[in-house]
Amino acid sequence: MELTHENYYSKEANLEYMSVSQYKDFKRCELYGLKKATGEYVETKSTALLVGGYADSYFAGTLEKYKEENPQIFKKDGTLKSDYEKANECINVALNDEFFMSKLTGEKQVILTGVIGGVKTKGCLDFLNEDIVDLKLVASIRELTWNDEKHKKVDFIENYDYSTQGAVYQELVRQRLKVHKPFDIAALSKEDEPDKAVIRIEDDILQEKLNEFIELAPRYDAIKKGLVDPIGCGNCPVCRKYNKLNRVLSYKEMFNKGEE
Repeated sequence: MELTHENYYSKEANLEYMSVSQYKDFKRCELYGLKKATGEYVETKSTALLVGGYADSYFAGTLEKYKEENPQIFKKDGTLKSDYEKANECINVALNDEFFMSKLTGEKQVILTGVIGGVKTKGCLDFLNEDIVDLKLVASIRELTWNDEKHKKVDFIENYDYSTQGAVYQELVRQRLKVHKPFDIAALSKEDEPDKAVIRIEDDILQEKLNEFIELAPRYDAIKKGLVDPIGCGNCPVCRKYNKLNRVLSYKEMFNKGEE
């Protein structure tokens, strides 16, 4: 199928193409990824996701359409909720920085498709100019955040695995345009005084993430096609929803209780 902005997030597109967000869902839990891809499980949009979409739509010139499609961002009196007022503050910080704004130029919301690791893959790039630029609104650019999976504090790029996004986007651009373009994150923080930075993720990091995508994506694609059974993590919302009990659990094993 030919992807457009109208069908990019459709069930049909998600079943035919792998995306970075879908890939991350499968990495989190294969059952979770499958149920989301098929539309059997629909996750409520988080405030963070909506705030990011608000900023994206502003710079893409589609803010009014975004407001119409997401009435939950407004209070009952018709004014914006505080999270989106903060987004406006972040936007103003960007508008007042010439270098930052120079990165938010060129083609906007560019849909690209290709084949990576034998898997049809899609991506929607925020900005495509001499670089590939992705706009992010984050809690903090410089502070580290605890990551439960890694059992340590990490930066926001590692915490949300934005390097994988850069790796896939870079490869899709290479396939389409036959050129190599760097990947930059244009980050704005939602702190009391918003911070800003343009961060380039080095190619060696992106290559490592691309290699991982090439290794894992074929299995996830096979799961979507019904060729491989998904393995559930046992702890995500989907696993909790579809879990069927078949035995009594050991308290010691469940909570890793050793000998006192």
